[in-house]
Amino acid sequence: MKNKMMKGAHLSERKCKEIIRLFCEDLTATQIADVSGVSRVTINNYLKLIRTHIAKYCEEYNPRYRMAGAFSFMPVHAGAGPTFAEEGLQEDVGWLYGIARHDKKLFCDLLSRQEYEELRKLEGTPDDQLHDLGNRRQNHYTATADISGWKLTKLVPPSLQSSLQDQDEYDLFWAMTKSRLSKFRGLNRSTAYLHVKECEFRFNNREDDLFKLLTFIIQRRPLHYSKANGAE
Repeated sequence: MKNKMMKGAHLSERKCKEIIRLFCEDLTATQIADVSGVSRVTINNYLKLIRTHIAKYCEEYNPRYRMAGAFSFMPVHAGAGPTFAEEGLQEDVGWLYGIARHDKKLFCDLLSRQEYEELRKLEGTPDDQLHDLGNRRQNHYTATADISGWKLTKLVPPSLQSSLQDQDEYDLFWAMTKSRLSKFRGLNRSTAYLHVKECEFRFNNREDDLFKLLTFIIQRRPLHYSKANGAE
């Protein structure tokens, strides 16, 4: 039977759905390989394709790009990481992020070292003064994160955040992100972006049926789409 999820795949569509379901249960590649009977190499290839799809989905719903009328998704090429050389991110690519909150969800964007340091200067600045400090891109963020040093900085003082729940959401997201990423001993800089976007996806949809949502995403744009765009 034709596999609608992955053109030219050696695995059946049923087996692909099994891998996706196990991924949604947050099993490791080794655990998924043991349960599914598929080699770990193959599982790792599929997981990278799945994470690339998740990253694209997150970018498409990122308010920063939606409000600008354009989407911005940079596919990850094997061993190279996101192609942000023109933005001066060569040294820190994958490690530094700006975090924005919109409609009770958190969104993470890659930052250059310069952008990251400029944002750190805004720590504790009253919200009504932020428009006078820095550019529009910087003012979009309410927190920064450095995953190489596990450092989260909230830019808006707790007294000016709308509720205690808002403060807790950042801490909850950061705790989940640290817990998930720390299990990858020596996280690869070239794929760090995909893992951060996966954390964003899991956090923002933690009340939803992840398998149903991810299946919808992949049926809308099959896995070989990511393969053709450099996520091998």
